[in-house]
Amino acid sequence: MANEDGLKVLVIEDEEEIREFLVTQFQEFGHQSMGLSGAENLIMNLESYRPNVILLDQMMPGKSGRDVIREMRSNSAFWNIPIMMVSGLNSEEEKVEALELGADDYVTKPFSIKEVIARAQALVRRFKSNQKSPTKNLSMKELVVDLAAHRVTLRSKELLLTLTEYKILVELLRQSGLVLSRDLLRERALGNLNVTDRTIDVHMASLRKKLEDMGDAIQTVRGVGYRFAQLT
Repeated sequence: MANEDGLKVLVIEDEEEIREFLVTQFQEFGHQSMGLSGAENLIMNLESYRPNVILLDQMMPGKSGRDVIREMRSNSAFWNIPIMMVSGLNSEEEKVEALELGADDYVTKPFSIKEVIARAQALVRRFKSNQKSPTKNLSMKELVVDLAAHRVTLRSKELLLTLTEYKILVELLRQSGLVLSRDLLRERALGNLNVTDRTIDVHMASLRKKLEDMGDAIQTVRGVGYRFAQLT
């Protein structure tokens, strides 16, 4: 089968049967794949293998999935590799926490291998599309989003946003003046994750607070969603 999306998958999973199944299935679908039973030598393996997507278990001896995400997202060489969490933990809180740390998608066990492969392909396509997109800044008055550096400043002071808050803000600024539904924001900020409207509302409240006086520019449109007012 042709490898249209150019997947080079790294599977980090301590359960040998699941790890070998994932590695083998990706290979049978025409992709490169390699498995690790843990993440103790993570950076060394990333440097030698150079994956373009990672499938990551949550509960592992030694470094957990959360530890791996933190380590990767703080490493300038590997911070933007797409990560799909594959976990037996299926509560909304677990999913949201993983995405807040920097996971790009979340699949629960047991899973459909065809769905996992399709979602991995989607992550890589999205990454490649972002790489091709212009990296100019987004700005509204003294609020500036540096898309290349993944950095937000307000009056030259850096704001420490979570990944989800950052994605929501980028989408609001890109379409400032337009009303964006909660469904659209959920899709753009949380991928395919099935969470409630309340989750978006909680993230929005936190984002508004961090934006200080600029937070008032995020307007709630009752029964529809949110918009970032075009300030003059």
